[in-house]
Amino acid sequence: MKNSEPEKIGNFLESVLEKSGLASQISRNGVLDKWSLVVGNKVAEVTEAKAVQGSTLFVEVRSSIWLNELSFIKKTLLVKINQGLTEKARIDRIIFRLTEK
Repeated sequence: MKNSEPEKIGNFLESVLEKSGLASQISRNGVLDKWSLVVGNKVAEVTEAKAVQGSTLFVEVRSSIWLNELSFIKKTLLVKINQGLTEKARIDRIIFRLTEK
């Protein structure tokens, strides 16, 4: 039996999440919460970040005009979204979908 100091649960959990690859996905999911900060109020009023699957962000858009407009600034949005994320947690693409509301 190995004699060692107890490990803090936070350190243990962080290690398990990192080894399993879940830490990156959890970081990516944080993008959903910061969407309105990234795009600003005007765009946030007509969009909603709905899900992250792998490294793809899915965003619902309320009008075809906005859908078209956002397609032109997609690369800029990706740069803003990825600020503060690790290389493993980066969002590689955004898919805009017209909402059915």
